[in-house]
Amino acid sequence: MIVKAKTDIGRHRKINQDSFLILKHEGFTLAAVCDGMGGANAGEVASAKAVEYLKASFEDNPPLAADPDTMRTWLKEAITDINLKLYRLASSRDEYHGMGTTMVAVLHHKKATIMANIGDSRIYTFNEDLRQITMDHTLVQEWINQGRLSDKDAKIHPQRSILTNVLAILPEAYIDLFELDEKVRLILCCSDGLHGYAEDQEIAEILSSDDDVESKTNQLIDLANAKGGYDNTTVVLMAL
Repeated sequence: MIVKAKTDIGRHRKINQDSFLILKHEGFTLAAVCDGMGGANAGEVASAKAVEYLKASFEDNPPLAADPDTMRTWLKEAITDINLKLYRLASSRDEYHGMGTTMVAVLHHKKATIMANIGDSRIYTFNEDLRQITMDHTLVQEWINQGRLSDKDAKIHPQRSILTNVLAILPEAYIDLFELDEKVRLILCCSDGLHGYAEDQEIAEILSSDDDVESKTNQLIDLANAKGGYDNTTVVLMAL
C-alpha cells in the first residue's frame, strides 16, 4: 500500500484547523483526517488532540487480529475513547469550551478494511468511478434524506456547515462504521475544504489519471484552492 497526505491552509483562513494521521504496524495501516471547529484556536486543538489520541491508541494497543469484527471493534472503541478524552478536555478550560472535530478514519489490512465517520469529512473509494462511502452528519444532509433538499442545492445552502454530530461536544458520540465490500484502487479521505467546493467529477478525473499517488494528492489540494481556497483542505490518499 502507498499512502500520501497533504494539508493546506487555503486562501482565506488565518489558521489551519485540519489534522491528519498515517500509521503502519505489522500489516495494518491506519489513516485519519480531522477538521476542527471552535473559537480562537480551539478547533485546531480539537483536531490535533484527536489525532494524537488515535496515534497513542494504535501504538499502545494495536488491533489484535485482522478479521473484520476485531478491526471494527478496535476502531469503534478507539474513537469512543478519543471522544471522551476530548469532551473532558473541552470541559476543563474556558477557551476550549464548545470545541469539536470531525473525524474520518480507515483501518486497513489485506484481509479487511474498516472505515469510520463522525461529522462531514468524507471517505471515497475509486475504482472506475468515484463512490462516496460516508454520509455527512449535517443539517442539510438530514434535509436531503427527508426529500426537502436536493444534493445540488445543499452544496450552496447557507446552513450547509451546521454539523449534527461531532467529537468532543457530548460524552458519547455516534460513530458510523463501514466495511469495504469491493476491491478498489484508491481510498480518499478528505475534509470539506475539498468536497465542499470541488465537484465529484473533478475529483474523479484526478484520481483516474496515470499520475502517481503523491501527484494526485497535490492536484486535489490545488483543485480546492483553484475553487477559491475558502477553507482548510486536507487529503489522505491510499493506493491499495
